[in-house]
Amino acid sequence: MLQAHDLTRRFGTLLAVDGVSVTALKGRVTGMLGPNGAGKTTTLRMLCGVLRPDAGTVTLDGLDLVTHGRVARSALGWLPDAAPAWDELRVDQWLTLRTRLYGVPAASVEGAIERCDLSSVRRRIIGRLSRGFRQRVALAAAIVHNPAVLILDEPGTGLDPLQQRAFRTLIRDLAQDRAVILSTHQVADAAAMCDDLILLSGGRVQAAGAVDDLQQAASRGRIALETHADPANALANVPGIASLATQVLQDGWHRTSITPTDASEDLRSVIASAVADAHLQWRELGPEHGTIDTLIDHHLNRAQP
Repeated sequence: MLQAHDLTRRFGTLLAVDGVSVTALKGRVTGMLGPNGAGKTTTLRMLCGVLRPDAGTVTLDGLDLVTHGRVARSALGWLPDAAPAWDELRVDQWLTLRTRLYGVPAASVEGAIERCDLSSVRRRIIGRLSRGFRQRVALAAAIVHNPAVLILDEPGTGLDPLQQRAFRTLIRDLAQDRAVILSTHQVADAAAMCDDLILLSGGRVQAAGAVDDLQQAASRGRIALETHADPANALANVPGIASLATQVLQDGWHRTSITPTDASEDLRSVIASAVADAHLQWRELGPEHGTIDTLIDHHLNRAQP
């Protein structure tokens, strides 16, 4: 288990990370979601020991990353955004070199190649591979020593939709026997891969927890209504409604998210009456189920200056 407590980092007068705490558990993918400049990469660099925090601590299974740096870092796998590799080497040569750097048996190369599905390109020169395969090579290099924690910075950047889907599946597979921490500003990546989320903005944590719990909390009290036409006029005089947000669906129906003034008050009966009085057809009226987009609107968009 990796734990970070109150990490802080400044660059000159810029406070890039302000009191960020992280817990990553084996078998789970923890995602850091936020806009560019939120502090995601700086936080990940501190988590893997590349950058020392100005304040705060990082421990891996109880070992402090500063005082026991060499031992703790040997249990970490780090994949930066640039997906670095030695372009002139063949895939298996590069991975063999990595085993020497980590002091693990050369036989570990075979396991990394198999996990990352690189058998078909193992003798290919890295610089001549596609972006998707290069990303897999970089990931294989990060896991060749079988780390307990894998840290990934924007792993889906630059991949086409098919490559992204395959890479997401691979990361979920790798998380079965280790803790995975990744950063992203892509909602689709967060929805497809993450069990837990840390929402960052301006270097601060805006919300953190299990994805399901965060989505439920962000949509608490909201009501979803689907009608054949815009219900705004029908609901204009309904007491207890704080706001409406309506979108037109592909089939022409209108889906409205209704936010009550009091989250504990159930407005469904008065909404149903108003819709009936307006002679609107409806096919859904019930509690709104949160999504990652709901989280962004509830926590991140409101945090923007």
